[in-house]
Amino acid sequence: MNKDDILLLLRSSRAGFVSGAELAASMGVSRTAVWKHIKALEREGYRFDAVPSKGYRLTSSPDIIIVSDVRRGLRTRSIGREIVHRAETGSTNTLAMDLAQKGAADGTVVIAETQTGGKGRLGREWASPRGNLYLSVILRPAVPVHKAPLITLMGAVAVAAAVREHLKVPAGIKWPNDILVSGKKVAGLLTEMSAEPDRIRHIVLGIGVNVNMDVRELPPDVRRTATTLAAEKGTRVDRTALLKELLAGLDTWYQRFLTNEADVLEAWKGLNVTLGSRVAVSGAGTTLEGFARGVDAEGRLILKLDDGTLRQVSAGDVTIVKEKS
Repeated sequence: MNKDDILLLLRSSRAGFVSGAELAASMGVSRTAVWKHIKALEREGYRFDAVPSKGYRLTSSPDIIIVSDVRRGLRTRSIGREIVHRAETGSTNTLAMDLAQKGAADGTVVIAETQTGGKGRLGREWASPRGNLYLSVILRPAVPVHKAPLITLMGAVAVAAAVREHLKVPAGIKWPNDILVSGKKVAGLLTEMSAEPDRIRHIVLGIGVNVNMDVRELPPDVRRTATTLAAEKGTRVDRTALLKELLAGLDTWYQRFLTNEADVLEAWKGLNVTLGSRVAVSGAGTTLEGFARGVDAEGRLILKLDDGTLRQVSAGDVTIVKEKS
């Protein structure tokens, strides 16, 4: 038993107060051990009322993810059945890749309060202030290797849907992996894979969501194009509730991807803000410009160039250069 169990007991108490003796008996430890756990929780930012003959009552909690809170009521088939939480890590993707190589189960989730070396696309750094969601999900889909890019589209659908349904914030998807609100980036995804020519060993789907941070904490060049869910909602967001909604959505969309990937593509098209727009796609030292006409069965962007030819693009940075026609 640990301090998370104390929090669970205090939060579930209808009377508000729980005596030290009750906590000790429930946890199978001494009252001195309970007191030490309470003090450790206070150092983490929790606040309690301690009243003789009544016991302890939780009065406030810091804005951190508690794994037991996430698990409570989370009914998923695979995603979130195992959760690894870190106060700080270099990169949740790096940790998840390491755990996957050691045999971590399909659906294992790695969460961190902050990252010191968060990863963005194309080798960029992902700034990771506190107050956001940083998570990576280990997936072991029994699909051909060439279908792996669809995992990014699946994840984008789950993130955008969670934001829209849980917070009523009109999030949209910009190909291939950005979630936008009011034309500004609020979340991004990054997939990394270990595979053989004929099979996928594992895929790590990394997700970063700007939730409650102050945008001023971001680098100036990022600040101009980013927003947060709190700013768009007009109030602080319960990160645990949003995380649970996101994990449930990821589980649903992952299962749909495994059984009928066409469902994912249709949902992605319905949430996208790229198709029908004139865009510039840059990457590998070149830039293509034309109209985004669709995505193919493997998630590649179909671009109609000015000379009328169609080009399939598998990766690159997309800039919308003209409003939808």
